[in-house]
Amino acid sequence: MKLATVGATLVLVLAFSAEAFAQRGDFGEFRNRLRWYPDVERVISSGAGAVAEPNNPFGGRRDPFGGMDVKKKYIFIYVRPSIAEDKDPNEFTNADIVQLSYGEWYFIKMDLDKENARLKAWGVKGGPMIIGCDLHGNDFLKFSALTLDSVRSITRGLPGEIQKYEAKLQADYRKACDFLKTDEAKGLKGLLDILAAGKQGYKEVTEAQAKLNDVSEAAFRRIELAESVSLETGIDYLDELVKQYGKTARGIQAEIRIAQLDHERGNVPAAVQRLNKILKYERLPKSEIDLVQRALEEVSKAGDQKIELALTGDRNASKELLRKLARDYAGTEAGKRATELSK
Repeated sequence: MKLATVGATLVLVLAFSAEAFAQRGDFGEFRNRLRWYPDVERVISSGAGAVAEPNNPFGGRRDPFGGMDVKKKYIFIYVRPSIAEDKDPNEFTNADIVQLSYGEWYFIKMDLDKENARLKAWGVKGGPMIIGCDLHGNDFLKFSALTLDSVRSITRGLPGEIQKYEAKLQADYRKACDFLKTDEAKGLKGLLDILAAGKQGYKEVTEAQAKLNDVSEAAFRRIELAESVSLETGIDYLDELVKQYGKTARGIQAEIRIAQLDHERGNVPAAVQRLNKILKYERLPKSEIDLVQRALEEVSKAGDQKIELALTGDRNASKELLRKLARDYAGTEAGKRATELSK
């Protein structure tokens, strides 16, 4: 009997302690406001794993109310307008939206940044904008109007959109694999269609890319042979590959190589324009954006070397050469630098 009394007393003490904790604003604070995660790249890289956050002392997926681990499944992105906000918009204070942030949803704020590779991949050109993504960072739903209805359209519609995509992806991949056994051209087209959607992180997409690499390996090995004939022959051959592989990783690789060859043969404006054109492609994956930006940086470095050489000559001749470099390298950091030095 005494043990039962002690046990009951302990339960009451713990209950009152928890209530006092909530009244201090700890649990209560979490109940009443949406839980934001600070870093989209960290969330995407961790997927459904635990992610610590500044306004959750329990960290990661631990639900401070029920004590249960909550497996995250979806990402809600809010791209803020350029004007700084001193508080969350009212749409994010609604009780059912707040509750989602303690369940299966990551909510993430991002500032509008036209140079952000992730925002470029999502096709974000202005704010506010709200985006519904899977855990791999693929966007499925997007609205430029921030209303409670548009927020709910994402939170209610995204799970179904992802399920539909996954079902179609699996069916399309099976069909492409079957065609590869009987009709390689149709199988190749099926793989290209899967990759053209621009979605990342799915097993079928990864395997489609691997199969495409295997099928295309022989064709890409012939690039070196074509270039050994002449730069022009190499470019013509690469152009055919671009037409065949489009905006897939293989197609982008071919386009980057064309730009590099253009630069080698002295056609700098064509090289710069091609690389900048690729960066404007919609739904270009971040990995491909990084490849193009690195290629553009290499071109710009070559321009910097030419600038340094121009600065060692006669002042008037240097000015003229700098103006030419500014024209040739327009669209790169070297072009900006040459423009400033030529003034």
